[in-house]
Amino acid sequence: MLRTILIIEDSQDTQILLNTILSKKYRLYIESSGDAGLKAALQIKPELIILDLGLPEIDGLELCNRFRSLPDLETVPIIILSGRKGPEAHTQAYQQGADNYIEKPFSKDELMAIIESKLKQTGTNMRRTIGNVTVDLKTGSVYVEGNKLDLTPKEFKILAVLWENIGQVTGREKILKVVWENTHVSDRVIDNHVTSLRKKLNNSSIKIESIYSEGYKLLAY
Repeated sequence: MLRTILIIEDSQDTQILLNTILSKKYRLYIESSGDAGLKAALQIKPELIILDLGLPEIDGLELCNRFRSLPDLETVPIIILSGRKGPEAHTQAYQQGADNYIEKPFSKDELMAIIESKLKQTGTNMRRTIGNVTVDLKTGSVYVEGNKLDLTPKEFKILAVLWENIGQVTGREKILKVVWENTHVSDRVIDNHVTSLRKKLNNSSIKIESIYSEGYKLLAY
């Protein structure tokens, strides 16, 4: 499955160059303004963003800062690709949440190496959205319609186990092994945690179904 990259760049020549370099290996979305880039990012939830600074409507620095304030985008790697040179430009970008800064004209090999490194660090399934629910396994966070749920560590671990096996029955033994690290607890304790988790997911597009004598199944609808 191709990883998703959003490019926000107003130079048509740079758009064409990036498309030539990256389109065979990644699924690309390209926008020419800050406003369009923000809307696209919220809609597609890219796995990496390549961002120019001198953009119309919303400047790249402001856009970077906005991304870092949004639950669905706060951990997405951002690579600045800009003609602004010098340490001050780099520092300003990093202060707004950028991960890397590459000056134009840029090296194709350097760009590819940074992209591959960032996507390897994030992992294919570290952050995944189903319906109105986003689970971030890296940060241990769950969002419903962009609002962060207040889950206990054990509730999150239970959800993470079910999330990785969505649509399939997850046995109590596996939950016990992962969540309680094989420390003996009664079925009642597990049930109580699942009941609490269900209540917190009440307005979400997923639900936890009990499978008699087997375990639980996470379903999306």
